Amino acid sequence: MYVRTRTSRGGGAADMDDVEIYLYSSCTSCRKAEALLEELGVDADRRDYFKQRFTREELVALLDRIGKRPADALSTRSTPYRTLDLASKSPTDDELIDLMIEHPQLLRRPLIVRDGASTVGFNRDAIASLVKGAS
Repeated sequence: MYVRTRTSRGGGAADMDDVEIYLYSSCTSCRKAEALLEELGVDADRRDYFKQRFTREELVALLDRIGKRPADALSTRSTPYRTLDLASKSPTDDELIDLMIEHPQLLRRPLIVRDGASTVGFNRDAIASLVKGAS
């Protein structure tokens, strides 16, 4: 499920077992998030969910674990969001999950998790606070 990578040479704010990052390797915001984690000395479990697609069960479990609904993690700037005209629709949580599985671009990225807390999208301050402050 994860590719275990070392984003620093140790001594970071959080251990590798504590921080997970879900991303798309070609995404600029995801690369910025990885660089920030490295800058902060944080090791993370890394999953490129475009290469290692989520199953429905995995995505539901992840969102449940971090207390998010599918709409909280929906990328409204993605091409599938526009193509599927989701702005004019009111899909249910189950429908959004199915769409996110079919179109991983609909899942906002990066998603960084530590001890059940999370940040969705690139926000330097929120990521730093998450990896430094969670315990």
